[in-house]
Amino acid sequence: MKTLCSLCLILFAAVRVFAQSAPAPTSQQAQQSQPAPTDQQTKVVRQPMPVSWQMQMGLRSYQVRARIAIVDKVVLVPDAATYLDEISRWTLRGRWPVLIEDDFFSPMFVRAFKPSKVIRRTSIGAMPATIEEKNALAKNAITQSWTVPGSNANPHTPAEAFASARFEPIGMVFASMSDPAWTAAVALAAGHGQVLSWLEGPFDPPSSTMGPSQFQELSARIEEGTRVTGLGYISLGDAIDAVTICRSMPLKVEVPPGSQWAPPAGANPKPGEAVAVTDALCRISDGHRWAIASNIFGDEVRCAYIAMCSLYLSPKSVWMMNTYGNDGEFARYGMTEGVAVLKSAGYETTEFSGVQASVVSWLNLLMGGFKPDVLYMNTMGNSDFFKMWQEFQCYPEDVPMLQHPMAMHLIHSWSLTAAESRDTVGGRWLEHGIYAYAGSVYEPYLVAFVPPSMVATRMANMVPFLVASRWGDGPIDSAWRVTLFGDPLMVITPPSTPSQSRIPPAILDPAKGESDVKEIARAALVTSKTSGAAADYARALGDVVKIGDDSMASQLWSVAVSKGDAVATVCAPISLSPLFRLRQSDAFLAAYRMIPAPTLIDQDMLWQLWTQQLSSIKDRAVLDWFTKQVRAVRPAVDLSRLAPEIKRVAGVDAAREVVGGWLAKTTDAEARKHINELLATLQ
Repeated sequence: MKTLCSLCLILFAAVRVFAQSAPAPTSQQAQQSQPAPTDQQTKVVRQPMPVSWQMQMGLRSYQVRARIAIVDKVVLVPDAATYLDEISRWTLRGRWPVLIEDDFFSPMFVRAFKPSKVIRRTSIGAMPATIEEKNALAKNAITQSWTVPGSNANPHTPAEAFASARFEPIGMVFASMSDPAWTAAVALAAGHGQVLSWLEGPFDPPSSTMGPSQFQELSARIEEGTRVTGLGYISLGDAIDAVTICRSMPLKVEVPPGSQWAPPAGANPKPGEAVAVTDALCRISDGHRWAIASNIFGDEVRCAYIAMCSLYLSPKSVWMMNTYGNDGEFARYGMTEGVAVLKSAGYETTEFSGVQASVVSWLNLLMGGFKPDVLYMNTMGNSDFFKMWQEFQCYPEDVPMLQHPMAMHLIHSWSLTAAESRDTVGGRWLEHGIYAYAGSVYEPYLVAFVPPSMVATRMANMVPFLVASRWGDGPIDSAWRVTLFGDPLMVITPPSTPSQSRIPPAILDPAKGESDVKEIARAALVTSKTSGAAADYARALGDVVKIGDDSMASQLWSVAVSKGDAVATVCAPISLSPLFRLRQSDAFLAAYRMIPAPTLIDQDMLWQLWTQQLSSIKDRAVLDWFTKQVRAVRPAVDLSRLAPEIKRVAGVDAAREVVGGWLAKTTDAEARKHINELLATLQ
């Protein structure tokens, strides 16, 4: 299939963009009408699609991204105030990723982005005390990032900056500076050129269900915040087709009787059941959409990471995992046609089906972390399990660690019903670094999901990834139970599409307090040779991990071990993630055993690296050590994989003793049920 490369170039030549002599695209551009999706339309489209509002949306997003060069660096900041200050340094000549430094999301992003430099800034101080001052700082960062360099204009607001750049905003972002997801809001508003509007007030957590009256109030506030901008928004294809709500809020809303956004007849909705808030929002009175809505929630660190992944990464590799098979109604939701589409468009695409989508194959893939940039997956299950081929089950404990950031389209029931909880399928995916996620908040019914072949075809034709996961229009486009998490303007461009140019970091004057992380690591290594201090080794190792050099981190771990337990013990927690990704199982185990209190992420890495290697262990003492590492929420998951190996080495009585011991450790009825079921199999 041809990509839309040539079409993009034609459209770019015809469309007037900011910083040129004429205004940007307006809301009066022609909208391509589309009939309701039919079964035939879900087949592979092997020619470029006509320009729909979804593609127009993606093209507008791509225009902004393609016209502004990327400065080839990542800047790590220590706090919120410095984060805003760094974003305010973005210009229309060049921008770069900014992350609030941590030990998990920052290095994950760096490994994918591969900058020539990783820069660390010192703090500029604390955020101001009042919400009004914080709001002003956020708006100023957006204003500065859109001020035309060298112009006589001196804009004081984002609206004035957009006007001086002759640019029409392409979306709305709603946030509150009292909710930590503002870090995503400011970056996405500045990065894409969107209007930032404040959405204050108390909201319940994502796992809760919003009442109908609360929803109607939220819906009215979103529409009014959009209306007052004066931009066209009332129909798809005008100025505002994307709404991103960057704050924690319920992901479900109760269906009131007779609601126009209840699921269609045949799905049998009942009053008191729920649909996805993001699917019910941004609709006019007859239920038709005026925009695609999505949500981002989390702490400041993760939300900044989500925004930077959306703005700066260029995904190329796609895995398509089919656990359904190709029979009956499930054939429509298979992956083979989507694989053909994406391969034709130049993506590195791998299909997993049949035995390749079995539990054994899945557990093998977990070792070292998942490698794709994008995952399409279908599976059955609930919030706390998912079924692989032939209906054998996996659990949140089996949600993979990621080698680098990943976007995901997941056909599965209930995965995001409690999205803030790591003890659910969706919550564990988000915790492990997913930055764009189309998934369900309730039992969605299969037809609620856009078939993977259609999502793939849209993605290959420049439709934003999350938008491609919505039906979008037609009678089937009622509110269902599928929610969108992440940036709705994020486009996964075909690999053949011209990418953003990168310019060297030296082109810009450095900010106050900048230092090169690689140079800091080198200096710490030099110091450590003289001092022999564990802190110097640890500092060097930590910074090597931050710049994404796993091979060097492994070598430094070997050096730390050679210096004795005092140095190795301090370095052990830092070394775990690179040793895991390199699949250096014995070195990982040695490091893990030096850590007094492993984190939950450490535990996930341990079991994902070693579950499929337990059968190689012959030492009873090592297996006994693993019994002490069993994860407590669902102990039967780890015990079911460990008990057969204990039986092999020490006999069935030893295995039953270990498993039975957990009955005294847990009071949870469901956990006890599964432990007893496991005991019954040990004969």
